Amino acid sequence: MVKSHGLNTDLLQFLERRDSYPHHPDAVRHIQTHISHVFMVPPFVYKIKKPVNFDFLDYSTLEKRRQFCHREVALNKRLCKDIYLGVVAILKEGNNYRFAAEDEHPDLAVEYAVKMKELSEEYFLHTYIREGTLNRSHLDRVANKLADFYNRQQPDSEVSKWGKIEKIRVNTDENFSQTKAFIGQTIDKNTFEAIRLFTNQYFVQNDELFNRRIREGRIVDGHGDLHLEHIHIGPDQVRIYDCIEFNDRFRYGDLAADLAYLAMDLDFNDCWPEERYLIDRMAQKLDDEDLVRIIDFYKCYRAYVKGKVKSLQSSEQEVEPGERRQAAILARQYFDLSLRYALLGSKPVVLVFMGRVGTGKSTLAEQLSKKLNVKYFSSDCIRKKMAAIPLTKRVSVKERARLYSSEMSKKTYDELHKHAVEIVENGQSVILDATFSHKQGRQRLTDELNPLNVDYCFVEIQASDETIKARLKSRKQQNNVVSDARLEDFDKLNEKYDPPDELPVNQLIKINSEQTVEKSLSQLYESLAIKNVDR
Repeated sequence: MVKSHGLNTDLLQFLERRDSYPHHPDAVRHIQTHISHVFMVPPFVYKIKKPVNFDFLDYSTLEKRRQFCHREVALNKRLCKDIYLGVVAILKEGNNYRFAAEDEHPDLAVEYAVKMKELSEEYFLHTYIREGTLNRSHLDRVANKLADFYNRQQPDSEVSKWGKIEKIRVNTDENFSQTKAFIGQTIDKNTFEAIRLFTNQYFVQNDELFNRRIREGRIVDGHGDLHLEHIHIGPDQVRIYDCIEFNDRFRYGDLAADLAYLAMDLDFNDCWPEERYLIDRMAQKLDDEDLVRIIDFYKCYRAYVKGKVKSLQSSEQEVEPGERRQAAILARQYFDLSLRYALLGSKPVVLVFMGRVGTGKSTLAEQLSKKLNVKYFSSDCIRKKMAAIPLTKRVSVKERARLYSSEMSKKTYDELHKHAVEIVENGQSVILDATFSHKQGRQRLTDELNPLNVDYCFVEIQASDETIKARLKSRKQQNNVVSDARLEDFDKLNEKYDPPDELPVNQLIKINSEQTVEKSLSQLYESLAIKNVDR
């Protein structure tokens, strides 16, 4: 809950003027977050804390802001020794403001700022990604810096207790509590419920894993906000700055939780292979066999935190409307990434949506693909593209005989399998959509996937004969349907369908599509989340 908001208008105007700064910079660039005002005045940066009070942060008084400025400088010197120059005061004398040494006139101080050196934009990790120049040597240098930071720590009981499930729950429960108000705005109810289910079930089933990490000394006083924009890989050294200073429990925790912000950011920027390389390197350097196993849980948590932060920013009235809209867009993207971790993890997974025609499998498969940003391939689309037929064209009887011949069906499924293998080998998950009506066809797919050592799951979408017939009948009035199956085809197609009884329980999910799409998705999310916990 915000108790106070923003800075004095006159003070803001002072901070936005070039001549207010002792070194008279060429320009002033003002950046806002939900908790800070940052003024870029080359070659320096001044950071002022907003007079706000959230449940997790209290900058409500001048003295608290001064103390947290000092806390920020001290903590950041652990990973960035030469950038933080100290704390300066802003004094008000009559109607005028000026910068001064912190202790010059304490009675005239109206605000305090952290003074820093500005870092060159070209060496930030996000710049390397944007320009396509990120390579493994960059990641090796970051891994060396972080491994040394974690290995030097000797956590005491105050820090170690934050590896306990009941302590981690303090943060996860708080996240869910603080984002309920955004359901229907930046997060939908199904996403909220599925991530909460995954989180809570993970705690239930992994008690020994969490306890083992405490025993092994994996709980650290970390950075707490290890984002791409906080990592500077310069020619001389790696600098990691802007750690969390306002709440110790946001820094205390599993080193996997600390790394998860960086790993999540790499995934968010579609650097999935780079993320896996970095985490594998960290696991080696830290001699941490469980890191790869637990990192997805923490990536889910970190993506959710990012969604929460962007949601809060989207509701701040003092932030420009355009920035608020952009924050809301980003919040939804981060929540969707969190959902992807909750349902699939980050290792490649093949989801095979199957079932009788007219069950609605394509609708659910497409929606899940868009929601999770996972590649999607449909046999209906592949079949028509191979035959050079417009996707929504209803073909003639003669064309149907050729389009749905045994030879064409084999080519269609071969192409579908080819796409799946290519995507998986590139380190990504994929969704396939086809009837997969024959046991032999399903076996052929699994025979191709097994050598790849990839997780896969068949999702059978089910509906009653009456519902299927009604849906097939309604297609006659629809112009945007790719499938050519209609009511007159029901009996013939139904006879050819072999239920997937041969599939193991852990590789088959059954979803009822007799309900609304939203309810079917809710059932699907729940099934995938529970399966992912067990993976």
